Formats: sequence, C-alpha cells, structure tokens
Amino acid sequence: MTTRAGLVVDTGLRSGPENIRLDREQWRAAQEAETPVCHVRFHRYRPSAALGAFETAGHALHAECCRSHGIDIVRRVSGGEAVYLDADQLCWTLTLAHPIAWGEMRLAQWMARLGDSVAGGLRRAGVHASFVPPNDIEAEGRKLASCFLALSDSALLFQGGILLGFDTETMMKALRVPTEKLSLDGIRSARQRFATLGDGSAGPEISTIEQHLLDSWAEQLGVEFGPKVNLAQAPVTDADNHVVPAENWNAETDSWHLAWMKTPGGLLYARLRLNSDGDVLQQVEFAGGVQAYPAYLFTSLASWLAKTRVAWLEDRFNDFFRTYPHDLLGFTAEDIRHVLNLALDRYAQQVQFVLTSEQANTLMVHAPPPQEAADIVRVASVMLVPYCAKPSWCEWRHSDECPDCGLCEVGEAYRLARERGMRVVTITHFEHLQTTLGKLRAAGVRSYVGMCCRTFFIKREYAFREAGIPAVLMDITGTNCCELQQEDLAYAGKFQAETRLNLDVLRKVMQRVPPVMERMG
Repeated sequence: MTTRAGLVVDTGLRSGPENIRLDREQWRAAQEAETPVCHVRFHRYRPSAALGAFETAGHALHAECCRSHGIDIVRRVSGGEAVYLDADQLCWTLTLAHPIAWGEMRLAQWMARLGDSVAGGLRRAGVHASFVPPNDIEAEGRKLASCFLALSDSALLFQGGILLGFDTETMMKALRVPTEKLSLDGIRSARQRFATLGDGSAGPEISTIEQHLLDSWAEQLGVEFGPKVNLAQAPVTDADNHVVPAENWNAETDSWHLAWMKTPGGLLYARLRLNSDGDVLQQVEFAGGVQAYPAYLFTSLASWLAKTRVAWLEDRFNDFFRTYPHDLLGFTAEDIRHVLNLALDRYAQQVQFVLTSEQANTLMVHAPPPQEAADIVRVASVMLVPYCAKPSWCEWRHSDECPDCGLCEVGEAYRLARERGMRVVTITHFEHLQTTLGKLRAAGVRSYVGMCCRTFFIKREYAFREAGIPAVLMDITGTNCCELQQEDLAYAGKFQAETRLNLDVLRKVMQRVPPVMERMG
C-alpha cells in the first residue's frame, strides 16, 4: 500500500456552527484534492445537538428545549442519528481523498474498517473497546463512542466522538432519545448505558488517546501523519450559516400524509401529497437517522417519483434503484419502498374512516401487509387504554373498571367498546402491556384497537411486533411521559400527568367495529 501524506490539526473548543463550517471546508478540500491526502481534525463542541445528514429536527430533537438552554442545532456532513455534543467529548473528523485507491468498498465495509481502527487505538491506550455494528464503539458492553460516514466518488469523511464525561440530563432534554435502544430489557438510566474514559479512574491522557488513534489510522490507511498543528485560536467567520432551522414535519400534518418505520440502520420517514383523486403522487420527501450514499439520494428519489401515477409507482421506484448507484448502511431499498407504501396507506385510512389528513396521521397500524386498517378494526374484540389518559384523581386510574361518569374522554371510550361487546384493558405499565399482549395472543384474539402516544409506539414497537396481533392504535395528546422525560415513572406506573384522547378519531374508528354478534359470525 502506497504511503499517503497525513495532516493533523486541533481546532480546540468551538461552537457547533463553527465546527460544522470547518467540517464542510475539510470535506470540500478532500473532494477537490488532486493527490490522495488524509486530513484529521481533532476538536471539541460547545453544547450542540448535531443532526445526521438526512434527519429533520422535529423527529430527532426537542428544538424548543435546545433553544431555551442555549444548545446549537446543527447538521453534520455525515449520516446517522442525532447526537448531543459538548466539551466532554473528544471529536474527530477524518477525510480521505481518492479512497477508491483501496478498491471498491461499501459503507458497511468502510465503517467496520474505520470503526475497528478507533477501537484498536483505544485498546492501545488500555481501554477495552470494540466496534459494534452499525456504528458504535463499546467498552464492556456500554457505548463509548459513535462513528458516522459520508462518501462521494472522490473522497471519504469519517467522524465521531469519544465520551470523556457524560451530561445525561442535558442529552435527554435535547434529543428525542430512542430509550428502548438504550436498554432492551426495560428502561434503565441512560447513564448506565454509556461508558466514559473517566469511568472508575482518571483515564488516559487526551494526547495519548489522540496519538494512539493516529497510529491506528496510519496502519489501517497507509498514512504517515506529520506533527499536530494547534489552530485553537484561529478566527472563524460566517459561522451562523450552518445553524439548522428546526423543520418539523409533525407541525404540517394537515397537508401531508406521514409514515415511519424502524430499520437496523435507523428510523426512516416519508411524507407525501397526492392529488385530489388520490391516484397521482404530487410530491414526496424522505428523511431518517440513517447513513447512505450518495448524499443526495433521498432528494433525487423524491424528484424521480414526483408527478407519478400511484399505479406506476412500483415500476418507477424500481427503475430508480436499477439506474442510480447507491449504498445503504443497515437498511435496503425495499425498506424505503415500504415506508413510502405506509405513507400511501394514510390516504386509504383517511377515506376508510372518513378522517382529515391530520387525523389519519394520528393512526398507528400494526399489521402484516396487505391487511388494511378497516379490516383489522372489523374483527377487533379488545380495546387497550393507557392509564395516563384517566384523570390523576380517578380511583379507577390503575384499574380496568370505569363507571363512565362523563368527566373524561376515557369514559366515552369504555362506552363505545361496551356497546360492541369489546373487552377493555387499562394498561398500567410497560410489563403489563407485554403481559397483556401475550395473553391476547394465547387467547387467539384476532385484532385489537388502542391508544398510546406515537413516541411510545416508536420506542416500544418491538413489543407490539413480537405479540404478532394486528392492531390499530390512535395517538394521544397532551403532556405525555416522553415529552416530559418521565418515562421511568410511566414505566413503573407512577406517571402523574394526564393525556387526552382524540374523541373524534376514536368515534370514527369505532364506527367500523360491528356489533358483537355480527363480528362473531
């Protein structure tokens, strides 16, 4: 392997916009370089929430909280999920011009190779680190660093941050953290899921960590690095250009049909507009906490599909991925097509239940395709109600009973269910949900309806999936546990705030549930 020249700089502690500007300059220089140079920049962040290249702020961040706490919102060059960054993280940005010299390598291969090199550098410093796909560095099973990639035809960018310390409270306030990813066996504190270099001891010196990382990258990439140049005091101008507007798809639900799905590579989102007859796709957009090549993949696909008749969408979609080179880390083109189809299903649900587009976006349908929401509701025999929708003063808040006193929306839900001979279960905590779903499956329940907040459904989707029972769930509003970051209390059944049911949506959905005798027949 030919030895490449390697440049190393340290730009010190800077604001989020300043660091993003420097990333973009470094990335542009790598793509324009005529020689195969490698450039590493070590840096620190003032408090910032950094979105991945394909994310929207409304999906990934608590934007208002970030603003009120002086946390910059920025967008990385690389893909992946949003992260909280501050001075307690040692960050790097590595760019490599003309990576094709090492042969054809895909995103997953580059991530494994470079992630292993980070873990190897940490092991040289005495840290028991390992790379865990798709993009984490762990120490004894706890996340120590995250890594992200961007690829072009002429350059590669690899960046990440190693935790020196960890401000759990601020991170939880800034990000819409997928809690189930932090703990698969229940909600534990986020701090227990993360490791830091200072855990249990003073930890290795930062300069030692940096040198071991450089040594590891030098061996992996055939680079000879020169001495590090300190640019911590260099002036930076025009930095505010890279502050990200807090675009929020959830605030425009009256004019779009929205959908999402989870993949091993991250959450995928799609939103679209159809013509008045519902047979032409007027406009579509894609987003997600994912890593993909090229950087304009989603926008190109959206342009390719616009103004296409719905009946021709599948062929048009397949033509795009046959025509354009692409690379997806942890998800597939079929996943993108599936989330597109879920967004199209919103229109069908709007028609079936006589809803507005905004109301249709509050539905969460869990079912294997091609089963439609109306068919699921038609055979539903159970209704699940979250205890937090009952008033905090209600003596039946943690009980399956409800006297239908008329003082809250839940009484109306019970009345609608009783009229149709449906059993109602008040879900009091997460284990109760899992146990209830298991009992419903064992009893041969064909389907059910229920209510929960969308954030909870995204975070706990695996529990509904593992139960394997078709369901139509309706989003609840108000001060839910996810927005208040009190999921640990909700998990234990001790959440005190109240949520609200959307009675108009509930009534329209329940109109499709037939009387008990008709359903049994």
